[in-house]
Amino acid sequence: MRKRRIINIALVITMAISVFLTVKFDIVGRIKNTISQQVVQNKAEKAVQEDLIYETSLDKDGNEYLVEMKKTTGEDEDGNKMEFYADTAEAKIIYSNMYKGTIEKIEDNKIYFTVDKKSKNGSYFCEDVEDYEIVFDIDTYDFKSDPISHYWVDSLCFDYKDFYSAGELKFLVGESLRVQDSMSEDCYTGDRYKILDFYLQ
Repeated sequence: MRKRRIINIALVITMAISVFLTVKFDIVGRIKNTISQQVVQNKAEKAVQEDLIYETSLDKDGNEYLVEMKKTTGEDEDGNKMEFYADTAEAKIIYSNMYKGTIEKIEDNKIYFTVDKKSKNGSYFCEDVEDYEIVFDIDTYDFKSDPISHYWVDSLCFDYKDFYSAGELKFLVGESLRVQDSMSEDCYTGDRYKILDFYLQ
């Protein structure tokens, strides 16, 4: 009985000393700092290993968000290899349609396109369909580049070149074309942007 009481007293004293030392020397805080520093160091090591960089940007409401970009390689217009950083996050695709057909006319900033083939289920290959007309209203596109309010802007292209009105594409009337009509959503800001790409078949 006396032995058990001595053991209990020793345990209480040990616990009291442990609590005192923990409070006096902020051991919990030091452990947290060590863990926090390790997390930061691990991220930095990962960034070095994977060639990642982080940049802050602003959404349309002025709120900051962090963008992770990874070093990648590609080719410029002349076929020269180049290195650049590309966003690691992918935009959400709202829709992506591919058509083959002919531009019948362009007026009032609208492109009137007769479809004779269309892709099914997002496939790259188009299948014959009964001819019908779709109208692309370019007045609904926003080409203004505003880095504060938009991460991306709408795009109207032919042969990988940018255009800013339907009238600029009048030289394509009567041509047999393939067109990619898509809308995506920025994964950071939720802004949506449209892309209309024309190519000669």
